[in-house]
Amino acid sequence: MKDGILLVNKPENITSNDLVLKIKKYLNLKAGHTGTLDYAATGLMIITLQKAVKITPYLQNLDKEYIAVGELGKITDTYDRNGRIIEEREVNITEEKLIDVIKSFKKSYYQMPPPYSAKRIKGKRAYQFAKKGEEPDLKPKFVHIYDIQILEISLPFFTIKINCSSGTYIRSIIKEIGDEVGTGAYLKALQRTKIGKFSLQESINLEDLLKMKPEEVEAHIIPITDALYFMDSVILDEMLIDRFTKGQRLKIDKENKEFVKVLDKNLNTVGIGKIEDGILKPIRII
Repeated sequence: MKDGILLVNKPENITSNDLVLKIKKYLNLKAGHTGTLDYAATGLMIITLQKAVKITPYLQNLDKEYIAVGELGKITDTYDRNGRIIEEREVNITEEKLIDVIKSFKKSYYQMPPPYSAKRIKGKRAYQFAKKGEEPDLKPKFVHIYDIQILEISLPFFTIKINCSSGTYIRSIIKEIGDEVGTGAYLKALQRTKIGKFSLQESINLEDLLKMKPEEVEAHIIPITDALYFMDSVILDEMLIDRFTKGQRLKIDKENKEFVKVLDKNLNTVGIGKIEDGILKPIRII
């Protein structure tokens, strides 16, 4: 099986880690993922295979697109449908008011993660504290909501499409919309439709993947070089590749770049480097 990434459509009611374990067991190879989707959420996940596991951190920061359904009038402790309803309120607002509030979320701001989240605090996940009734010491994260579109409103329900930076919690946005209109709200359904330039339409359903022959799966694998489409390339000859992969710094006549993918003459990615003051420094060898 070649190294690269698979675009997989996660079904609901499975954890992201369990999805990876199923793929790992079925294909009998090393696998990882580039970003968690909640248990009840569906949609696009990037699965890294074999040596591509080493590029996971660089794919985690890609922008995301989601379609979310919120329900006004109910507040849950997890901010989504899996939680316990802790308060119910009347939904006595107009569509116009809701539209105005939703549109106001096209902004950059410090967002507080949900208490039931995978955020790490002192070596533990936030949800581990929350499940014990303890208040996790969460810190707000600066996020960017590049665009927010209203797809449908049928009170108390509303459906929105969100383009946002990595690390944005859609559950928190729905909860905050509910706070702003005064009715409360929780996330009823969530689907991730894009990660960077990769879309859900290109993905394979998990159920179908687990029935495929190895050669059929291989046809869907995107090579590491293509997975790192957002990085500039540096092509080196055989001698320089040997030095780079041994961790040596190389002189190079190129402008400063935080990250570049380093390719051999066959355009295979052998590592990731940083260019600073005319020096190519190895960051990760693949």
